[in-house]
Amino acid sequence: MKKIILIIAVALIGFSASAQKIGVVAGLTGASSQLKGSEIGTFDQYHAGIVANFPIMEGLRLQPELIYKVKGTSFNDTVNGNGKVDMSVGFLEFGMEAQAGIGREFLRVYGLVEPFIGYNLKDQGWDKSKDPIENLSWDKTEYGLAVGGGVELFEIIQASVKYFWNMGSVKGDVNKIVNGDEVRNFNGITLSLALLF
Repeated sequence: MKKIILIIAVALIGFSASAQKIGVVAGLTGASSQLKGSEIGTFDQYHAGIVANFPIMEGLRLQPELIYKVKGTSFNDTVNGNGKVDMSVGFLEFGMEAQAGIGREFLRVYGLVEPFIGYNLKDQGWDKSKDPIENLSWDKTEYGLAVGGGVELFEIIQASVKYFWNMGSVKGDVNKIVNGDEVRNFNGITLSLALLF
């Protein structure tokens, strides 16, 4: 795990050294997971991290991001009768956001696509005393893709929305929930605000 985090950090430092701007980003993460036989709901969480931004050519920029992102979901355990269960997982994610947009210094509108990889730092957020899935855990590594769009004001403030798809499945004793049905990893939406310096 330490090697993965170190590689990601060194990569971001390298990008930052040649970046036109660096900054901070934070926002809300709304995610849900797929689980047959249960009522799935969104469990809103958060994300925060650092970014670097630099132009590649006219209208195209790259924005690498190193973000701690908490993703969660809630569902009613209709099989075991344990009521509502909230689950959340904290990932350290490295994303490479490509922005294609139009506009001038005071206003730029852009679309984006972002492949990302992440490492599970913490399973959290559910009551172990009544948890029907105490042996359930997420894969330590994740990868996925996000698409979306945003606006940039005065080359300082960015507001963006992304829809992301996580790849992979949940590991563990899923039979405790719904007779072996597969539990899929998180998909959802992020709303972010970034400040560039």
